[in-house]
Amino acid sequence: MHIGVIGGLNLDILGFPHQELRLHDSNPGHVTMCAGGVGHNIGVQLTKLGHSVTMLTAIGNDSQALLLANLCRAENIDLSCALKVNAPTCTYLCLHDHTGDMYCALNDMQAVDCLTPDAIKDTLPMLSSCELCVMDANPPAETLLYAAQNLKMPIFADAVSAFKCQKLLPLLPSITAIKPNLMEAEAMTGEKDPEKAAKVLLDSGVQQVFISMGKDGVFYADHFTSGQVPAIALPEGTPLTGAGDCLCAGLIDGLLSRMNTHDIAQLGVRTAYHMLSKQSR
Repeated sequence: MHIGVIGGLNLDILGFPHQELRLHDSNPGHVTMCAGGVGHNIGVQLTKLGHSVTMLTAIGNDSQALLLANLCRAENIDLSCALKVNAPTCTYLCLHDHTGDMYCALNDMQAVDCLTPDAIKDTLPMLSSCELCVMDANPPAETLLYAAQNLKMPIFADAVSAFKCQKLLPLLPSITAIKPNLMEAEAMTGEKDPEKAAKVLLDSGVQQVFISMGKDGVFYADHFTSGQVPAIALPEGTPLTGAGDCLCAGLIDGLLSRMNTHDIAQLGVRTAYHMLSKQSR
């Protein structure tokens, strides 16, 4: 199926030291570059499930834009709706420690701030043929609201972070399904308990809620049922980077298949397990 994505697209620059980091010094290691961003990452996982993906996003006016476009082309991400803006290409710079965990990171997302409602008004209709639209909370709040009010299709929203998720509050009545983690759900509702947080989101107009809880799996709820699907244990040492994106892809696949909420959550967990297992080989 054809899926539209409105959200972040970054050039990720990732550094990995060969040994324990020594601060205030040059450390031997290796550096890789790849396409990233929440919307993009979910889109890539959806292409692996056989869906076609078109992104409405921002690409900068520098040399990194061509590199990023080529990376997306290799991943079968369609950028025909991407807007070239007068800003640097969104870039995520991350330094990991010797264990592979993030040590610190910088994220320059000013290009995505150029995605104003006026900027996307002529491009948005190009997504009208999509069966579903994925939105992440990176674009400006007014742009997300404009898109949600003008798209006539199911909308799946990813909260991105405890700070950015606040942008989604005005468009909750237009959202079909939302996937926050526990921290994001609390930031949006003021409730630490996932069941109470889900109720607040449902009462605000969302039809289905899926709260990711790491090793505890996923709490799911709609207006008639709720429950929890446990995570499937992965082999020790399996990298968990991208687990949330894989989960989202499975949830979206279930939505498109018109499954009930429990089965959607179950498919999301299974999809994350299988995708992460493949990445670890």
